[in-house]
Amino acid sequence: MKAIVLFIVLLFAMSFDCISNTRLDSLFKVLDRTIENKPLYSEVKEKRIDSLKLKLNNPLMPADEKISVAKNLCMEYNVYRTDSALFYSTLMELYAQQAGDREGYTDSELFRSRIFRTMGLLKESSEVLDKIDTLNLPHELKTTYLYTKLSVYNALRDFSKNNEDKEIYENMAKSLRIILLKDENLLPINHIYVKAEQLIIDKQYDEALSELLEVYGSMNPEKREAGILAYSIAIIYKAKRNFDMELEYFARSAIADLKNGIKEYVSLRRLASLLFEYGDIDRAYNYMKCSMEDAIFCNARLRTLEASEMFLIIDKSYQKKEKQQHRMVVIFLVITLGLSISIFMALIHIRKQNKRLSAAKDQLSASNNSLRETNKILSDANTIKVEYIGLYIEHFSNYLSKINSYKMKAQKIAKTSGIEAMVSFMESSLNSKEDLKEFYHNFDSTVLKLFPDFIAKFNSLLIEGEKIVPKPGEGLTPELRIFALIRLGITDSIKIAHFLRYSVSTIYNYRTKMRNKATGDRDDFENKVMMIDIDKQSIDSDILKKDIL
Repeated sequence: MKAIVLFIVLLFAMSFDCISNTRLDSLFKVLDRTIENKPLYSEVKEKRIDSLKLKLNNPLMPADEKISVAKNLCMEYNVYRTDSALFYSTLMELYAQQAGDREGYTDSELFRSRIFRTMGLLKESSEVLDKIDTLNLPHELKTTYLYTKLSVYNALRDFSKNNEDKEIYENMAKSLRIILLKDENLLPINHIYVKAEQLIIDKQYDEALSELLEVYGSMNPEKREAGILAYSIAIIYKAKRNFDMELEYFARSAIADLKNGIKEYVSLRRLASLLFEYGDIDRAYNYMKCSMEDAIFCNARLRTLEASEMFLIIDKSYQKKEKQQHRMVVIFLVITLGLSISIFMALIHIRKQNKRLSAAKDQLSASNNSLRETNKILSDANTIKVEYIGLYIEHFSNYLSKINSYKMKAQKIAKTSGIEAMVSFMESSLNSKEDLKEFYHNFDSTVLKLFPDFIAKFNSLLIEGEKIVPKPGEGLTPELRIFALIRLGITDSIKIAHFLRYSVSTIYNYRTKMRNKATGDRDDFENKVMMIDIDKQSIDSDILKKDIL
């Protein structure tokens, strides 16, 4: 008996998924496909770069056009491959010197500063900016200079190891933001970045979120600029402690980065760290591995260091999980073989017991008459137990039937096709997802039999606009299942998580969200749920029908 129970637990455990939110799951699937297709997006970028290189090799091209093409190559390479970007910034500088173009020369220096910042050479980046003569710069180039300097100060602040230096760089950055927000030459999209950045630092999250979401909603979410906005939105949701939305917008930002062939990014790494923290080790491993590969390809040293440190931690957990899963499969095979032998022996024993069972039926009939009288005086708790004992016996009986069928097929295959065919059969025959779906369907049906008005009474405890209405034919939602278990007396989040195959953090988040949507005292919400009445008349009627049958 213990072996059978362990077998069922293992089947359910193998179907466990750390994150159950449907929208996030869909978004992660898009991100997974994007990572798989990453070579295609890189190929598109390479073709665009090759086209610019071919154009630059034209010996008849005027010097000013060569400066422009070299500048475009710097822009393409800056967040793709910094070594190449540095080469073309030097080439741009050379063309500007040959043409006597002072503005082009200064522009090449600004690009060199930005490339050094991407490479993680923050000191060198700052030194390049300090050498630029800003007195005679045109207005547009002066704006570019200030915007570049702001990005360098932000990086110096983020990577400084002591609070005193962080404060110094933040004060410098703040001064630049004030100037840039008044600068009419600042591009509208850059104005949004700068303004949102200051609002976030000032902890004016709602105002920043309102402005960013409005602009983001009008953009193509796969564009590079949309990816940068999505990252800022994710940072705001992090500050507001909205975990689901933080995950969503980091994922959106990562998708935009990857589809634009960008190799120097932060969103995917941040997303990997969050998923690792909440137990989704497989995705965390894949995302962090992708981040580290791209950072190395781009020669973004700080990003490589950040990714490698976290990757070592995730990789260790990933390898541990792989070993556990392998051990689980071995245990599963051993238990399956043991169950097959046990069932075979049980069949022999059952044949011997058939005659004894015939005599026992008369005694059971008499016992049923006594039980019928006893059931009439059971309390609400006993009524619930009767219903759920029936549910689990039915579910367990179905499992025994399936195991028996499985055993007979396995024996037949083993005899006729050999051990490899039997192993293939075992791997393909078990469908724990369908079993789990059936189990939840039975659970939902039993809950609604006990509490026909459960959904309506539960919604009456919620504020307007937050009521939960399941789609026709889909049974209870995850939130309703969680609070149905609470109504049945199962209040421990760990037990609920195990029952519903969610993580404990997911259960905690659902319970917190529902309390926040409750009318009246939020702390009394779950107590009110536990006071929802059983429909005793319906249950008694159902029991009598079964007895008559």
